[in-house]
Amino acid sequence: MDAVAPLPRERTERAADRLIRWLEARHVDRVFGIPGGAAAPIFDALVDGSIEVVVCQHEGMAGYLAYGHARATGRPGVIVVTSGPGVLNAITPVAAAYQDEVPLIVLAGEVRTDWSGKGALQDGGANGLDVATVFRPVTRFQDSLNQPERVAALLDQAWDAAMTHPRGPVLLRLPVDVASRPLPTVPEWRTTPHVEMVEREPIERAAAWLGAAERPVLFAGIGARTAGVADEIARIAYRLRCPVITDIEAKGILSERDPLSLGLFGVGAAPSAARYLKDGVDVLVTVGARLDDTTTSGFSSMLRPTKAHIQIDHDPRRLHRAWRSDIAIAGDLQASLEMLLAALPVQSSARMMTRDAVVRTAKTTPTEVVPPLGESPFDPRAVVIALQNAFGPDTVFTSDIGNHLLFAGRHLVMEQPGLFHVSIGLGGMGSGIGVAMGLASHFRGSPHVVGICGDGGLLMVGNELATCARYEIPLVLTVLDNSSLAMVEDGMHRLYGRSGYAGVPSIDIVSYVESLGVPVIRITGPHDFQRAAAQAGSGPLVVYAEVDPEIRMANPREHGFQVGTARAR
Repeated sequence: MDAVAPLPRERTERAADRLIRWLEARHVDRVFGIPGGAAAPIFDALVDGSIEVVVCQHEGMAGYLAYGHARATGRPGVIVVTSGPGVLNAITPVAAAYQDEVPLIVLAGEVRTDWSGKGALQDGGANGLDVATVFRPVTRFQDSLNQPERVAALLDQAWDAAMTHPRGPVLLRLPVDVASRPLPTVPEWRTTPHVEMVEREPIERAAAWLGAAERPVLFAGIGARTAGVADEIARIAYRLRCPVITDIEAKGILSERDPLSLGLFGVGAAPSAARYLKDGVDVLVTVGARLDDTTTSGFSSMLRPTKAHIQIDHDPRRLHRAWRSDIAIAGDLQASLEMLLAALPVQSSARMMTRDAVVRTAKTTPTEVVPPLGESPFDPRAVVIALQNAFGPDTVFTSDIGNHLLFAGRHLVMEQPGLFHVSIGLGGMGSGIGVAMGLASHFRGSPHVVGICGDGGLLMVGNELATCARYEIPLVLTVLDNSSLAMVEDGMHRLYGRSGYAGVPSIDIVSYVESLGVPVIRITGPHDFQRAAAQAGSGPLVVYAEVDPEIRMANPREHGFQVGTARAR
């Protein structure tokens, strides 16, 4: 720990104390992290405050818990970490939050200012680890507290940067000596985030294209979800009788039971969406969609309209990125969609009836039949369906990264937005487990939070279940065990005809989880899911199911790895 003399208990307010009071005034009720020397003043100030501190097993998972907490509250999740390896361990969830438009505030301890540049252990300054440069590509804002009286001003800027669309993470580095200094009385100020005005002319052109379209489709993505424009999308869809497709990040933004919902495209794709797109689209409207390989099924040509692609986003960096847009609009999504709705021409009854019939045909064509649960090893599709049937339609689900994500995307049915969470912008294994823990730490069992993961992800980050046991976080984590890194295994076999690297250690997962203080229900039949639902709510619970590794789904990402490959024999 850096050599800073301890302060007496009777003291004037320090910068660290002001920081905690500022967070309390913004209704931050919980922070996540791991104590360390350079962050000591912050953790000491937390002792006297009302904010709960969740001490995790690893800074990376602390970041994912904060990510989940931000999704639950709509406010920035807060991570407190120390210098050097502490802050560097947090970069993976920070990068995920940057990709997924999740607001985070990272408070990172730093070595004392008079030691910076002198080779001090864990110095994150420009002449040390240069943490600012490391984090610059994945943060919306970053700064270092060099004067204690600036703490409120910096926090104001950081909060506004995190919460201004497109939302994302911010980094504040807090040298241990500055955070410890007594704070003079200074007036506080607050910035007002700039809201970009939306131009009327491109909106009116987009409305004209949509009004004349024969086979239009709305495609909603991560930006539509974070901007909270589900109502606007539904109103536009019904004004036009236009079907809605989402990527997995916007799953449920229009109820998947709605007559105009065609479900997912890309990862976890629904057959109805592909059927509609296969017959051609003349006007495509994408709203806040990242349009990467995972959400477009490998940049599928089915998403290329014959007449016009209208791209509306609050992140101008996504405009024209996947392919050229005919009308590209950057600005506030709610304002843009409200203007579009007002400009739409009245549709004839005949056209609306024709569109209804086309969508109905795409939705009612026979799809795959999932057999009953049967015996172990189970069909993973049947496990996902039985899980949702037991816990009900209002349950919050998360998925980690792996084959189980494909099954969850396809077979969980979301009837409202905000009930399904996946960190797919970065696609890190373990992310869905940490996000589920963060969500559950806020909801506390109402509604239930059910995470879905594989055995590989659990072995990567499973020690964090001990944190859930310690703080009685009521997470239900469902482990689908196929004894391999199945997504990698399947892809290797399809690309090269062989794989020798995707196995996982043979571990008694039930005993491992129980050793962390978490009870386990081993699935033997349908009744065990009902038992899990009845037992959920008082603390963490793991539901364990052995699943058949031979039951697979196509992964659209594999298209991107087929360049120059030759199948080995």
